[in-house]
This record gives sequence, structure tokens and C-alpha cells, in this order.
Amino acid sequence: MVQKPFPSNRDKRSYDTFELLHLDICGPMEKDSLGGSKYLLLIIDEASGCMKGFCLRVKSESEDYIRKYITMVQTQFCKKVKFVRHDGAREFATNSLQLFYEDEGIEQQTTVPYAHQNNRTAIAPSGLSSRSAAACFTMPSWTSASGLKQQ
Repeated sequence: MVQKPFPSNRDKRSYDTFELLHLDICGPMEKDSLGGSKYLLLIIDEASGCMKGFCLRVKSESEDYIRKYITMVQTQFCKKVKFVRHDGAREFATNSLQLFYEDEGIEQQTTVPYAHQNNRTAIAPSGLSSRSAAACFTMPSWTSASGLKQQ
């Protein structure tokens, strides 16, 4: 039986590019990549649908990638990240990351964990990306998931 969607309680306003970022982690994958990655961090912009993926060995690596990505967006595109939406996972709400959000004036919005209807923006691409990443993780031995990493 298919679960019915929750009533939408999301803010109906439209966002500027990079104003609201969705965060999600896929994994662990069935097999590690040649570089030892087991997880995939996805950062998705609400307005443009722009999606960036980072391969992680452990979930705790996500904090550095989140900081670097937000800093890069604010520097290169002169856009202010105002909101970060995630499922409340520990790796997105560490004390040091919360201090970073406060210093940058970023508001955290959490969705209900394991209730994918509340965070469709991150969940829909993560299903596609996790399948794509899984394909990369199981490719011939001469390939690597490092091609997905930020260059």
C-alpha cells in the first residue's frame, strides 16, 4: 500500500537562487568506491534545482563540504544562503555547524526524519543519484567515485 503524502506545510513563497539549500546523505552503498567512499552528500538549491554531490568515506566528512559549499556560493555568486533544510540528522546539526549557521545568519529548517513526503526536493534526486552513484561504485576496477568529488 502506498503512503499518501502529508499535507504541504512548506512555505509557498518562491526563493532566490541559493537562498534555500536542501541537504541529504545517501548510503551506505553496497560496495565502497576505489577511494573508499561509502556515502553521497547531496546539496540541492530550491530555486534552480542545481545539485552538487560529494563522496564521503564517513558521514562526519559532510560538515566540511557543507561549509565549503556555502562559502563558495556566497563568494563566487554573491548570493546569501538564508535557509538550510534537512531531516535533522546528526551530521547536519553538529555544534560547530550550528555555530557556523548562526555566524552566517542561516536558519535551519528540519523535516520529520524518515517522512520523505516533507522533503521531496532532496529525496527525489537522492533516489536517482544514489542509483547513479551505486552504478559508479560497482563499475570496473579502473574507475573511481573520485570523479564525483568537487574539483
